[in-house]
Amino acid sequence: MDVIDRPSEYAAVGVPFFLRVDLRNRVLTIALLELVDGEYRPLAAAAAGSTFAMREPFEFAIDPVELLDEEGSPGATTSDSADGMA
Repeated sequence: MDVIDRPSEYAAVGVPFFLRVDLRNRVLTIALLELVDGEYRPLAAAAAGSTFAMREPFEFAIDPVELLDEEGSPGATTSDSADGMA
């Protein structure tokens, strides 16, 4: 229900941008949506293995795969990471 309810709740109170990080079928995606006329419209999106880049509300770029641990599953901790960074 979060996928449906949360964007509409945020839109109702005027949150200008909505960033969704989603892991379905073991494929991580990131999508940035902008509030336009009371509805969220996509600005940028990317799946793991490609670059997600946005300019608003600030510049940011990442390959979504960087949010996963080395084995491709979420939830890495500092001790799980080979370089000490989670």
